[in-house]
This record gives sequence, structure tokens and C-alpha cells, in this order.
Amino acid sequence: MWVSFVKIWRYFLLYGLGRTYIKVIGRLRYGLFNFQIRKKKKRYISIVGCGQFSFSTICFFLYKLLGNVFLGCFDINLDNASTLARFHKFRYKTNSFEDLISDHEMKILYIASNHYSHTEYALKALEKGKIVYIEKPLSISYDQFIELLKAEEKSCGNVFAGYNRPYSKAVEILKRNIKHNKSAFTLGCYINGHVISKDHWYRDEKEGTRICGNVGHWLDLSVHLLNFRSTMPEMFRIRITYSNKEVPDDNINITYSTDYGDIVSITITSRTEPFEGISEIINFQNDEVIAKIDDFRKMVLWKGAKKLSKRFWPKDVGHKKAISQPFIKNTREWKEVELSTILMLHITDMVKSGEEMSDFNLVKKHSELMKIVKCDR
Repeated sequence: MWVSFVKIWRYFLLYGLGRTYIKVIGRLRYGLFNFQIRKKKKRYISIVGCGQFSFSTICFFLYKLLGNVFLGCFDINLDNASTLARFHKFRYKTNSFEDLISDHEMKILYIASNHYSHTEYALKALEKGKIVYIEKPLSISYDQFIELLKAEEKSCGNVFAGYNRPYSKAVEILKRNIKHNKSAFTLGCYINGHVISKDHWYRDEKEGTRICGNVGHWLDLSVHLLNFRSTMPEMFRIRITYSNKEVPDDNINITYSTDYGDIVSITITSRTEPFEGISEIINFQNDEVIAKIDDFRKMVLWKGAKKLSKRFWPKDVGHKKAISQPFIKNTREWKEVELSTILMLHITDMVKSGEEMSDFNLVKKHSELMKIVKCDR
């Protein structure tokens, strides 16, 4: 009990009272009293996947931005759907995904289900002309990704990806300071991840490993920074170091260098459960800019002789702006998300086969996939 109180207090220091309360209720799924005043709004947003992320993050930020616009929700776990609907005052819950997307009042669908199902749900929603927000990853295989790209081409609906680090205040500050700089950069990401049990659904082979489930975030951040420079390299020389090939996606280091001279290193370790949740240290160097982002709580940036120190409270990993993508201007170039997904899928295949080295032409692979999409259009 004492440990639980300490954890709640630490979360309050990280996220503030409102978000901490919803995080706790989202874990317990009882004591479902929502203190927010629910003004009448037009209901047009539905959710598939009613787990902790939908409960404490997607619904939290959507309500702050738009008010209660929640229409319907669906989850294969009926208890999760019931408690989400009750707490966040959805108009209804349903045990049929087909009923959810057939509702003509629904304009936007947020997908936060298990990873393997993301593409399947998105395809059906796009076929109905809905706007679709897909939590990471978009797809867990090339076959799925090709089908998603085809559906996007045919549909009048838009697709948004739930990669949030590029929308964090720290990364936005970093980009302001490296704007117009065309030189190569070095990026290092060190992540303390959650311990995942052997019977956790992440361990199901069809779910794409932790590369799709976790590492994709930092691969996406690296591609975002490459694209921001406006000089996207073609060749990626990828090297992977495994601590244990029996569990290849845990305690792993992924490094790649590019033909432009960039070097990126991502280490994810999960030898113990981090008490305050997943944490990360990001180091970056580009020309005269050196930056250190400490768990998106604080940042120090040096630009020559100038030094900038920032603190972020509540902790800001970019969820607010990422979730708001359908409603804000200047969202990411979609091709950038395509490239980061292709890089993630290639590294996923490497990890599944235990491969340690690969020279990968990202631009060529993207071009090949686009030809398939256009030929079948």
C-alpha cells in the first residue's frame, strides 16, 4: 500500500492531479467518478481499443481539446469497453466493430487496439470514408502496410500516425535551433522500458515484437530529424547487438549509420520495471548544437557559447499534439511516416531472424512499395 501511495505521488509530480487521477482509475477500473463537467457536444469521435492508453491518454487530451465529443467505443474485452464508456461518457459501447464504423455520425476513428489489428481496423474505416488515427505501429508487416497504403490512396479519409516524440516541446525546441543546418548529426537514445512477461500479448509473434511495439518510436524520431534536415540519406548500414537471442527484442542495441554521415544509436533495456514508467535519455549533436533531453522533463541545449535550459511540467512526450493531429495545422509530411514505418519493418524482420548486420536502401524500398501500390490502384 505504501509503495502504491509513493507511485501516485511520483505520478502527480510528473503529470499533475487530473492526469494522475485518470491514470489511476484507468488501472483500477473502479471508483469511476469523473470530475469534469460534460457539456453537450456533437458526438463524432469513436475509439477501438479501450485499454489504458485510450482511457488515460487519448480520451484525456481529446476532452481537453474538444469537450465530450465521444460517440462509440469497441473492445474485444467487454469490461474495458464498459468502464471506458461509463467514465468518459461515450454515447454507447458496442460488441460489434462493424456497427461502430457503420454509424454515419462517426467521422473520426482512433485505433488503439493490439498491434496486429491496427491495419485491419484502419482498412475497414477508410473504406467507409472515415478519418483514421492509428496508434503505433501502423502495420506489423510489409503485406499489411501495402494494403494500408492502397486503402489510403482509394479513400477520401485521412490517416494520422500516433508517433508522438516529434510533437514534444523538447524536440520542437531542438528543431528551431538546427533549422537550415544541412550537416550530419549524431543521435543517441537510451530507454528504460517496461518488463514484459512471457505470456504478455506483446510476446505473440504476430504482434511484431517490441521493435514495432516500442523501438518504432525512436526510429520514427530519427527519421523525423533526418527529414527535417531536408536531405534524406538513401543507404542505412544497420548493426544490432543482442544480449540474449532467446529474447531478441529485449535488452538490445540498434545502431545505424547513413551515407550522409549520420549515426543513430538506440538502446532499450528492461532488466527491471521502472518505478515511474518508461524513461529515456536522448543526446543529439549537429554542428555547433549539442542537446540532452532527460525523460522529456528537462532539456539542456548548447549552441556554441549559448546555453538554454528548459523544464517541462507536466512531462511532455508529445501526446497532446500528436493526438490533436486531425484538428491542427502543420502536421507531419506523410511520406516521412511511411519511411519510418519501412525502416521499422526492416529492423523487425532482422530481429525475428536474429540478423546482426544489414545494408538497407530505404529510399529504394519506399519506391518499390509505392510502385506496387500504384499498379494495384
